[in-house]
Amino acid sequence: MRHITQEDIARKLSVSRITVSKALRNYPDISADMKRRVLETAEEMGYLPNQIAQQLTTRTTKTIGVIVPDLENSFFSHVVNSIIDAATGRGYQVLLAVSRENDELEKRNIRNLIGKRVDGLLVCLSQLTSDPATFDFVGKMEIPLVFFDRAFTGSVFSSVVFDDENGVRLAIEELVAAGYSKIAHFAGYQTTSIGRERLAGYRSGLLNSGIPINDDWVIEGGFELNDGYLSFMKLGEQDSYPEIILAVNDRVASGAYKAIAEMELRVPDDIGVLGFGFKETVEMFNPSLTVIHQDPRKMGRLAADRLIDEIQGLAVPGEEIRIEEIFYWNKSVLPKNIKI
Repeated sequence: MRHITQEDIARKLSVSRITVSKALRNYPDISADMKRRVLETAEEMGYLPNQIAQQLTTRTTKTIGVIVPDLENSFFSHVVNSIIDAATGRGYQVLLAVSRENDELEKRNIRNLIGKRVDGLLVCLSQLTSDPATFDFVGKMEIPLVFFDRAFTGSVFSSVVFDDENGVRLAIEELVAAGYSKIAHFAGYQTTSIGRERLAGYRSGLLNSGIPINDDWVIEGGFELNDGYLSFMKLGEQDSYPEIILAVNDRVASGAYKAIAEMELRVPDDIGVLGFGFKETVEMFNPSLTVIHQDPRKMGRLAADRLIDEIQGLAVPGEEIRIEEIFYWNKSVLPKNIKI
């Protein structure tokens, strides 16, 4: 079955192809009656515009590429859904790629998306990505790029990130005010911006509260469930447990829950758990997870709008947009000095 062309419509209506082309693009020198006839005939014949020809003319594809580390993580699923909604609302399509937390796959994804002539890129860095030179190629191609969630500090590209260091610091100070002083941190890789910022917030929160840092209670690992499980098992090799575990994300918190249960301990009676999350993730935990709240939908919307603004020349690259975080008590931590 061949594609219907503008020439086919022109022959059926006994007009020129130029007339059909102008009618389809709503030119003012074509009468309303002719526009109606062309549009009705195009619909009847099943005409679809030649997007490749349009791209050659406009030098744009109205498409943005999105790279996320993982889609099993519900956080990224919600971010992507919001990116798609925001992009669609502004007339753009989305091509999605997944790095599987692998920097080499991330590089291939970037080159593949550029090869598909996307107008811009939205990238959340993999946990193994440490060299900003990876993105020199994007800069040389003058392709707009916006990082989201995980970014390079001081990059020439814009970023949309959570205010992790401040959010964690305030959460730690609230835990201390509620009567806790023994707080451990299952930290993410320090090669990532979120790993570094969340650890910095943990340290500053304790120091601001006059509590010394126990380096044995800072365990660096990845961002997956098994990392939380293994981190808790390392705690079990020490003389005593902390009162609270701050997990670098909700998947690490879930791994900690699993390990705690295997050790025949209980959350929150024997040990409390604090993680990062939002409404949907909180409800997946039993007991419900006390969280530093992050809104993935807001992040997706802001990232997509920022990239499209840069594509359209409405914004200048290089700005860091920070989203505030909020501490929410739930059932995985029992406040000692306050009621909830």
